[in-house]
Amino acid sequence: MALAGCFVCCSVAMAAGEVPDSLNNARMAADSLSGIRALPEVTVEAVMQKADRSTAPQFALGSSTLKAMGATDISSALKRLPGINLKDYGGAGGMKTVSVRSFGAAHTGVVYDGVTLSNNRSGEVDLSRYSLDNLGSISLVIGDNDDIFHPARTLASASSLRLSSAPMVSDADSLWLTAQMRVGSFGLLNPFVNVGASRADGLAVGFIGEFTHALNDYPFTLRNGIYSSRERRRNSLMNSGHGEINLTWPAGNKSLFAAKIYYYDNGRQLPGPVIYYNSQCNEKLRERNAFAQASWKGTLSRTLSLKLSGKFNWEASLYDDVNGHYPGGRLDQDYFQREAYASGALLWLPADRLAFNYAADFAYGNLSSNLPQEVGPSRYTILQALTGRYRTGRFTATASLLGSIYLNRVHYGDEARDNHRLSPSASVSFQPIASREWRLRASFKSIFRVPTFSESYFFHYGSTDLRPETTRQFNIGTTLDLAPSAWLPKLSLTADAYLNNVDDMIVGVPYNMFVWTMVNLDKVRATGVDITLAADMVPATGHKLEWNVNYSYQRSKPLTDRTSAEYGKQVAYIPLNSGGASVAYINPWVDIVVKAIGVSSRFTTNSNLPDTRIDGYVEAGMSLRRSLKLFSHRWEASFDIDNIFNKQYQVIARYPMPGRSWRLTLKFQL
Repeated sequence: MALAGCFVCCSVAMAAGEVPDSLNNARMAADSLSGIRALPEVTVEAVMQKADRSTAPQFALGSSTLKAMGATDISSALKRLPGINLKDYGGAGGMKTVSVRSFGAAHTGVVYDGVTLSNNRSGEVDLSRYSLDNLGSISLVIGDNDDIFHPARTLASASSLRLSSAPMVSDADSLWLTAQMRVGSFGLLNPFVNVGASRADGLAVGFIGEFTHALNDYPFTLRNGIYSSRERRRNSLMNSGHGEINLTWPAGNKSLFAAKIYYYDNGRQLPGPVIYYNSQCNEKLRERNAFAQASWKGTLSRTLSLKLSGKFNWEASLYDDVNGHYPGGRLDQDYFQREAYASGALLWLPADRLAFNYAADFAYGNLSSNLPQEVGPSRYTILQALTGRYRTGRFTATASLLGSIYLNRVHYGDEARDNHRLSPSASVSFQPIASREWRLRASFKSIFRVPTFSESYFFHYGSTDLRPETTRQFNIGTTLDLAPSAWLPKLSLTADAYLNNVDDMIVGVPYNMFVWTMVNLDKVRATGVDITLAADMVPATGHKLEWNVNYSYQRSKPLTDRTSAEYGKQVAYIPLNSGGASVAYINPWVDIVVKAIGVSSRFTTNSNLPDTRIDGYVEAGMSLRRSLKLFSHRWEASFDIDNIFNKQYQVIARYPMPGRSWRLTLKFQL
């Protein structure tokens, strides 16, 4: 607590200092502020890290690349990133969580416009809550790279998925409007609107609203031995809406203030797993989430830059199941969680090639429910990170040390263990030939994950004696970026090999026939390779082919007990091979995208028994897109077909995915 107090005093003193009139653009370009904003009398610059120059694996998808890949939602975009294992329960708006390189979803931090999203109850972020239509880019960083000007919480995960809204700052008085309507198979109705205004002095305010209605009653084939029947998904209706208010304002000279208010509300029926001869399901879930966040970043002097952020988050999960198996015939579980968060980061540039960043974060979160055995857990989190970077034209090296303190409290009963630890990371990048954009990189990171509230306190399931999961990741790789000729202006390749270790993995084991409990059991090792290839071809003027290919090999195995049936087998739900490819034909008439993703077979348990095997699959699709200017306004129409060969497959056992489906989108821009 003394360290946190020291940070607060330091931040207040710096914020009150005089801001000089001059600005050294070269130094500001080195400070790695995200995004480039050009405002009258204000210049806050940041060079977005190029993925091929990063010291650790980084994969970025901008809006143009997402279009070229034919991505229509968050899940289809994430499937095009290497090393990602996406859990998808099927249908529009179905829960989607992501894990990276076999670490598990709770080890992946999701950062939305510079502030990390949190869920103390489950540790996982449902990405179906965020719309691809208002995002400017998606990037995945595995470990810590040389983009060092970040809050400490950004470093507190094995990897981070960063979602960035499309910029809305303008250099003149203007109004903008984007109105979009999407309809599709299985009762999909999805209107979207983005409206806002900006002034010449840089102040900009925007509103985003989206609503999704889906029946999700897609057909599937139910097989039981030699018998099969054609069924439809039942109890799958969903009505979901989300809205955002965003503001950016040049608050003084050489600084920028940004704020966001977000609200999400999803009322859905849960179809549950497919069980033979039992299609009855009455589960319902309503999820609500509201948060407000704000950040300020600016230059204090030629060598100092400061970034301050704060957030308050509220979330409700209301579950209801009418079923005769429960006492009273009904199960009603309501959970409410809240978190207050504050962060400050100070960047110091003592020399042209040297940079240091000190960041300190504080968070308080709690959970309550309507359960009679509720213990009322809460957690204080204090994070402090010191990062250094040395950079020349051909060589970059970074090192970081994160100090973490987690203090657990409850209203009733026993508290979970407190935890405190130092976690180091380091990364380097080298360009062997000065005249060629070919680089070698290597990185290491050690980090840990504390047990979630559910893992520690859930009735008859959680354990307050759990130790944190500890991860160590090693990576070596290479990147190549070429422009060989006029007809092949872009050729980019990345290849990375990695070794990951997880100690004290938290798993559930049966205490008796009816009660399970969480224990630290498994030691897991994962090895793998990630490869990406991107190329542009220009066969003729006005015509272009954009190729994107990704491939991942993941071998993930438990190494706890040599006598166990699970020893050395593949971890559940992790495919050995996965990948995707797309080619976009850009032309003056109708842009065409052909795409496909493939996943090898997986198992639902670590013992890899034959009857727990889930077949692999290849899903192919096509997109058609046409843009034109009509009456001084921009119009765009697109038509997408997913799973064009109507392949039936499962990502999660007994949760069949939709077969062939289509989406028609019409967009208008003022």
